Amino acid sequence: MVKMLIIILCIIIALFVIGSITFLFTFKKNRIDSPDAQIRKNEELLSTNRKVWMRNTKRTVLVSKYDYYESFEEFPFNSEFNNTKEYLLKNNFSFTTTNDVIKELNEAQSKILNFWLVEQRKLLKAFDQTGLEDNYQNRNFLMKFYNESLNIYMKVVTQGFVPRILKAKIDFLKGDALLDIDKEVNLMHSWFTKAVNDLINELYKQSGVYQQSETFNNQYQQYTYQQQKQSKMSDQFSDINWAYQTLGVNEKSTSDEIKKQYRKLAMTYHPDKNKTAEAKEKMVEINRAYQFLKSINKVN
Repeated sequence: MVKMLIIILCIIIALFVIGSITFLFTFKKNRIDSPDAQIRKNEELLSTNRKVWMRNTKRTVLVSKYDYYESFEEFPFNSEFNNTKEYLLKNNFSFTTTNDVIKELNEAQSKILNFWLVEQRKLLKAFDQTGLEDNYQNRNFLMKFYNESLNIYMKVVTQGFVPRILKAKIDFLKGDALLDIDKEVNLMHSWFTKAVNDLINELYKQSGVYQQSETFNNQYQQYTYQQQKQSKMSDQFSDINWAYQTLGVNEKSTSDEIKKQYRKLAMTYHPDKNKTAEAKEKMVEINRAYQFLKSINKVN
């Protein structure tokens, strides 16, 4: 009899422990974070995503025929063309010619980046038009479309800019080919337009909040909004907003104000001034944001 009571007691205790663990797990899973906690969680998601995308993306591209690699270390996938400069100088091109080439490449890269930003803004506007609530789950859903927009830029640079402008410019210098940079840049703009339109169509399809209608001779697709409340997640995903916020400036800041703020942050976070790991990571982010604004001509 005593043995039976002990067994029953053990079963009751075991059921109590299992029930308590299940309750705690379910409570934690379903717990609603405070508004401030949700905002921090959402901001960390975007910040971490950019870093992970940069880290996981191969940042060098082979310049075929001339057998050297150019580095594209700046966000989103831009270069300072240091390796191209080194290649030209080693092959006996003058400093003047070399510097003129690098200037042309930077100008073409800036135009391509700005064209991409125009198309990306259309995608971000579509984020708002889905009417999705700004929370962690929905940001994760939209993140894959944002990341694909970064992948589109990277693909156009690697498959378009490098062979059709960078390599072609060296061909031109060697007398092997003609080159119309503006024509090539406009071609890549058309690539951006097509790829981002396809991405928006897929977003509308997966979000399920639009009715599709064919217009403009089936060349474009127009969507009828179904009375959902529009959100403002585009502001959170905007790379330009990220750069401004990282530097502590805004879209109305002048070039000189941005430079001044950058120097101020560098005095605080530069490794020579601050030896902590957090400061090192912060300085990397600051440099990326500053170079990004330079690339789109927000800093002279």
